[in-house]
Order: sequence, then C-alpha cells, then structure tokens
Amino acid sequence: MKKIIMSLGLFLLTINTWAQAPQKMTYQSVVRNASNGLVANAVVGMQMSILQGSASGVAVYIERQTPSTNTNGLATIEIGTGTVVAGSFSAIDWSNGPYFLKTEVDPNGGTTYSISGTTELLSVPYALYAASSGDGFSGDYNDLTNAPTNVSAFTNDAGYITSPNDADSNPTNEIQTLSVSGNNLTISGAGGNTVTLPGASGNTLDQSYDQGGAGLGRIITVDAGAVEMNTSTALGTALSVQNSNTGVGIAASSTNPSNGYAAIQASTNSSSTLTSAIVGSTTGAANAVSGQVEATATASAGIYGNNLRTTGGYGTYGIGFNGVVGETNYRQGFGVYGRNYDALGSLSYNAVGTYGLGYVGVWGEQSDVNGFSIYANGDMGAAGIKPFYIDHPTDPENKYLRHFSIESNEVLNVYRGNATFDENGEAIVTMPEYFDAVNNENCTYQLTPIGGYAPLYIKSKLANGQFVIAGGVEGMEVSWTVHTERNDPYMKKYPEKRAVEVDKEDWNKGRYLRPELYDQPEDKKIVQPIDTGKDKKGAPLLGTR
Repeated sequence: MKKIIMSLGLFLLTINTWAQAPQKMTYQSVVRNASNGLVANAVVGMQMSILQGSASGVAVYIERQTPSTNTNGLATIEIGTGTVVAGSFSAIDWSNGPYFLKTEVDPNGGTTYSISGTTELLSVPYALYAASSGDGFSGDYNDLTNAPTNVSAFTNDAGYITSPNDADSNPTNEIQTLSVSGNNLTISGAGGNTVTLPGASGNTLDQSYDQGGAGLGRIITVDAGAVEMNTSTALGTALSVQNSNTGVGIAASSTNPSNGYAAIQASTNSSSTLTSAIVGSTTGAANAVSGQVEATATASAGIYGNNLRTTGGYGTYGIGFNGVVGETNYRQGFGVYGRNYDALGSLSYNAVGTYGLGYVGVWGEQSDVNGFSIYANGDMGAAGIKPFYIDHPTDPENKYLRHFSIESNEVLNVYRGNATFDENGEAIVTMPEYFDAVNNENCTYQLTPIGGYAPLYIKSKLANGQFVIAGGVEGMEVSWTVHTERNDPYMKKYPEKRAVEVDKEDWNKGRYLRPELYDQPEDKKIVQPIDTGKDKKGAPLLGTR
C-alpha cells in the first residue's frame, strides 16, 4: 500500500456574535505518494477519528469522506459533515480533553486506509465549547436581560419561578434529587419512590427482529453508511448463516438494471495461492459453486472469470480428476472453446488459442462416423511424425499398428489405378471430374506393366481429365500412378504456403519447437506450458469452514 504523506491544517471557524458555533471544522491536507509525488485530481478515501485523552485513546467520534484533490494535491473537508461511523460530533464534550485527531487515507478512494498519523487538537475545536458555555446563564434571575416585569412567587407574564416558597412556608421541600443505583432510579423527599430501569444489556438480535411485533424489526434501511461486522479473532467468522430447512442461506439481488456492481462482492489481499475471496464447499452431491443464466436473460457467461494481469495467470482455473469439463446440447455450440485475441492485432507472440499438455496433449473423439475427431480449418503442423495408430489386427490386446505419412517438399496429390490395353496397345485413363479444379498441370507419371514386359510410355499427357498410355499389347494390364501439384482455391489464395524453407517469426527467433533435439534448455521452447503455481496433485483450498 502506498505511504501517504500528509500536510495537515485545521482552520478555526469564526464564532458568530450570537454565540451559535457551527458543529464542524475545516480540515485540509496535501496528499503525496511514497515517491513524494502529489496525488493530484483524484478521489481519495478519508476516515477521521476524534480520540479522547491521548494519541491512542478511545475514539468518541468517527466519520468517513471521499473528497477530490486539486491539481496541487490539496484535499479539503469539513469534519462533522461526513458519513458517521460512530459517535456524534455535536455531543463531544470539548471541556473534557485533551483530544487528538487521527487521520486515515485510502488513495484509491475506498476504505482500505493507511494510517497517516495522529496529532493533538490544541485551541481550534474548543471554540465550540466556548460558544456553548462561555456566555452561560449564571442562575441568578436578576442577571437576565429583558426579564418579565410582572413577577410574583408563582405568577408572572413569562412563566418564571422567582421564589421557591409556596403556601406551606417551607422553602426547601420543593427541591428534590434523583439518584441511580444499579437499575434503580430514586427520587428524594416525602412521597418519593423508586422505579426499576430496564437492564443495560439491551435487546438481543432476536428480540430486535420481533420489536413491535413478530418480524417487524427484520428490515434495516441503510441510509447512513454500510452495516459493518468486524472480527479480529484468529480463525474467526464475522457472519455465520445457517438454514436447517429448505431454501437458501443468503439471498442477494440487484434490482437496478443500470447497476455496474455485483450483488455479492468479496475481496482478499491474502498472499496464499490456496485460498480465494469466495469459497464454495460441499459435503453432498450438490455443486460447490454454480452460475446460471436464465433463458430470458441476455448475458453470455454462467460463470465469468477475468484476469487483469498481463504477465500470466488465468481467468478460470479448475483442479480435480477432470480439471475443466465443458458440455453443450446445441449443435451450433462448443463443448470447450478457446480463443486468443492477440491474433486480431499485430502479432508479438504465438497467440495460442488452446494448449494441451499430458501423455496425450489433446484427444479428440467423434460421436458420428461422418464427423471428425480432430479438424484443422487451416494448416496443421507437427514437429514429429504423423502416423496412424490402430489396434494391431493380429494382436489387438497387446500391440498397436502404425503406418506413417509420406513427407514431400511439394504440396502434392496422388492418384493411382490399373488399366487394360485395347487392340491398338493403348489405355485411356480418365481422372475424377474434380481433378482439374484442384490440381495444376505439373504432373509426373509412373507405369508398371503387369504379366510381362512392355515398353510403356505416356502417349498423351493429362488434358481435360484424361491421359493415354501406349506401348502395350491387347489385353495386357498396366498399373499407373500420377503425382500432381495441388492447386485448389486455398493454394491459389495463399501461394506462399508452397514455400519449403521459411524464416521464423521475429519473436520466435532464437527459440526451438523441440529444443531438446539440439541440446538446448526447455526455456527456449517456442510455446511454454502454463505455470499454474499450484501443487500438481491439486492441493485443497485453505480456509473452508
């Protein structure tokens, strides 16, 4: 938290000639941060406390204000006009001093205060005491100005009693005293009696709930500051709610459509990675935490996580037998969706949308034979081999069977087949109808006679989806293979995809897809796995109660 350096000034309010002192004091402070720079043109949170007796004395009055500093970092408030936290400013007995002013400030405008300091109040607030007591009535009727002129023992024109004497000629029996002993209030004199006062403990919360009738005290109108519950007990709980029947334990709702704040908000500054501002715990079949978007709502997320850091972390983190599970019943939806928005701007890193790490990094399985287990709507790369794996047909319980993809320095399509020579020793081969739409004219041919030798050759190259093989004898078969260069709309749109040797991106230069193949450390890997900072086995959250 920033250290706030305060320049304090209390300015005495002028006591007017009618001895009517305003119940407030002007206070000014210059707010500086830890670098001695001014906190200018900003809203700051301030808590002012009047302490009695000493700098660590009892707070007889506490209030909060949120003033704005000017361009010079100066904040000005009037103590006595803020949001009251405790006590009454007008009820302070300034004659029973000394008093001290304790100042606490939150430079972010909230209530997380840093203690700035405590200073003794000297002559300033005692004008309030002088205003109320310096011109007090002496008690002598003759000292009054504009006193009534028609006076007697009990009758006058303004209701003043000017003599204690009455008809019984006893000048003292009208004077009685009240005394309190414990819960007993007693009045003296003949005929005096004693009454018992209610106990000093006051109502319990349950009694307050039923004050005036069953449940009539259940509503609190919060119009002078938040209801606060504080505890300093180790492992203590400030508020505990229990529902032993059906229904919810705590219900909170926000009914203002323009409200930009949450119905329930919690914060923590704990340095532990094993706790949270809000923890849900379950001992039954219920979920620990749930989020739900109603069918009539326009919201997008049932549970929303937002990580404002720019150097790591995650918006949502899951630990468990399955860390994160996503499901949908909608064909146009996604069970799990990952997106990296860096790809929308000027790239400065690899902008990975989804990353998988494990014995199997990503496993896909299709629910329909016509679908895909894994589909790439663009290029697919691999730093290793690209085999197919199947259960070995002759030993499926114990072995896999692998076959491998053929690599090439060209983007090729392969077509093959067998043909039979006619009476002219020729064979006409017709390619699929789409052949010319996805390939260019850069073709190579391989011919193999079947059943004997023949001087085979290509009489006519591919044109209009056909080519002609010659040099055979009638009835003889030939096996043919055609390699042709792919030239569909994708390759026409992105001809640079044919490049074989490609420079690495600026941010990937000096890094490796597989650094261990070149005896390089793992920190030179182009894409690094996430460092969760957690126990890999998933340690439980602390602080559940």
